[in-house]
Amino acid sequence: MPQIGLVSAVNLRVQGNSAYLWSSRSSLGTESQDGCLQRNSLCFGSNESMGHKFKIHTPYATTRRWAKEFHPLKVVCVDYPRPELDNTVNYLEAAFLSSSFGTSPRPTKPLEIVIAGAGLGGLSTAKYLADAGHKPILLEARDVLGGKVAAWKDDDGDWYETGLHIFFGAYPNMQNLFGELGINDRLQWKEHSMIFAMPNKPGEFSRFDFPEALPAPLNGILAILKNNEMLTWPEKVKFAIGLLPAMLGGQSYVEAQDGISVKDWMRKQGVPDRVTDEVFIAMSKALNFINPEELSMQCILIALNRFLQEKHGSKMAFLDGSPPERLCMPIVEHIESKGGQVRLNSRIKKIELNEDGSVKCLILNNGSTIEGDAFVFATPVDIFKLLLPEEWKEIYISKSWRS
Repeated sequence: MPQIGLVSAVNLRVQGNSAYLWSSRSSLGTESQDGCLQRNSLCFGSNESMGHKFKIHTPYATTRRWAKEFHPLKVVCVDYPRPELDNTVNYLEAAFLSSSFGTSPRPTKPLEIVIAGAGLGGLSTAKYLADAGHKPILLEARDVLGGKVAAWKDDDGDWYETGLHIFFGAYPNMQNLFGELGINDRLQWKEHSMIFAMPNKPGEFSRFDFPEALPAPLNGILAILKNNEMLTWPEKVKFAIGLLPAMLGGQSYVEAQDGISVKDWMRKQGVPDRVTDEVFIAMSKALNFINPEELSMQCILIALNRFLQEKHGSKMAFLDGSPPERLCMPIVEHIESKGGQVRLNSRIKKIELNEDGSVKCLILNNGSTIEGDAFVFATPVDIFKLLLPEEWKEIYISKSWRS
């Protein structure tokens, strides 16, 4: 049964044609002492998928004593099944590349490779280096795994996260990683819809529903055409015309848009600003936590091209718990099982260089040093720039000037 609404459980006491909330320790379908049949039922809150609330009409007032005796039942909801991703070209390519790490000849002398940053980029780098037979040493400055998908517990034991984290069907490397770790069941797939909050109508939402019967890109085109709440028909037409170069130009066109922001690209293509404000501000925030005037259009086009090329590319799944526990820890356990290390609270203070300009070691805030055969930085660019040695800055400026 797909999870389609707020679900709670109550016991119904049926007497004649009336039903009211009741508490009972009786099992399903048993009869109480006064001869009233008591049945366990589900109560659903309102949801657009259902269209209405399930209501219990009761002619009787519920007393406080009954309310105190009410014991909710545990309800288990089954999510939408995992879409057919395994036979797509992108997934097969990702699976082949990652499997090559485990099937390639083992190195005669495993390298100790130091990786800075235990976000998903650093964790996956360490995972595949360990699969290839090397010894990764993963350093994380904070006391929590995950980087941009990090999460913390508050004083009450509840989790709070850095933002909403979505796993699309168009993420072949990520989907392949879940499969290799044996945790595919931790992804909860949802109906194929994109739901946007409407900025000018607080509390109201607009849906883009992708029909299952149609292949890509027809399912996405129809989802856009059927939505009349966010975009007008003239805006849809201008948006579609603006996207044509990206659809026809392929990957080379997408890569060439790296130097232009989302907002500037939209204006250049004649797409109205309202399209950016209504739709792409949400995509920009979701993809990189920044506004359309700051995000490279290349990032948006990579996602859009995937969504338009793959039937289930825009289908979404959510993790069944906090990312550090449900996703990051299985990666850490995999790394450590192959001899690698993951060290939290290991903030890098300085990159120490050899005379030839290569990395000698990393100096941590506590004064300790970390040496290795190779070094990888999987940190945000802004953090890496703060650590960049003066000698490297000169090389960068020199190359930039010549280019």
